[in-house]
Amino acid sequence: MIISTGNLKGGCGCSSMLLLLAHYLSGGPKTVYLIDLSLQGSLELLYSRSLVLQERLPFEFFRSNIAKAPLLISRLEEQNAVILLDLPKTFGEENLQSIIEKIDRFIIPFQYGFTSLHAATGFSLLIKRFAEQSKSIFLPNMNRPNERTDELLESQEMLRSLGWLSAAIPQVPAMINLRSMHLPPACLFQLSPTLQLLSNQYLFNPLNP
Repeated sequence: MIISTGNLKGGCGCSSMLLLLAHYLSGGPKTVYLIDLSLQGSLELLYSRSLVLQERLPFEFFRSNIAKAPLLISRLEEQNAVILLDLPKTFGEENLQSIIEKIDRFIIPFQYGFTSLHAATGFSLLIKRFAEQSKSIFLPNMNRPNERTDELLESQEMLRSLGWLSAAIPQVPAMINLRSMHLPPACLFQLSPTLQLLSNQYLFNPLNP
């Protein structure tokens, strides 16, 4: 299973969501690999700090460039593992399309509101051009909707026409301004219900191939 996150709008929590999933899914039967392919290397920075602090992580981390990534991903796929990819924010990178074509699930964090919704739906439509087999999972992130009820329901109906709409993930102070890849157990415990629903209902549900 290859999972990635994305949105045409920055600051939606895509990298943080992958780190959360890496911790959560590491409690399962499969080895979890978190791969940073982004240009800014935000996850690599957190990993470097974890090394300095000698933190033990329950998953494997790699930093790779786009050119070398397809071979790395192919080798990891042979292990029947869970592969989490932090992609570049632009689709203009050479060889990126061959990577996107392999991705099974795209988690799209967003907030209700015109700008974020437009970016989230635009990203979903864009990836369908490269990966027809992939599924979009829209994940309300740190969200406090201020839309009227009818507008909210209309937005949710639109999102469900493009993919799956998960329950919102609550705001947790520990996920703001992360200093390393280590996450406090209390943070994971608080977010566990949403992550469990996301995993069981949308990522690994045999009824949702």
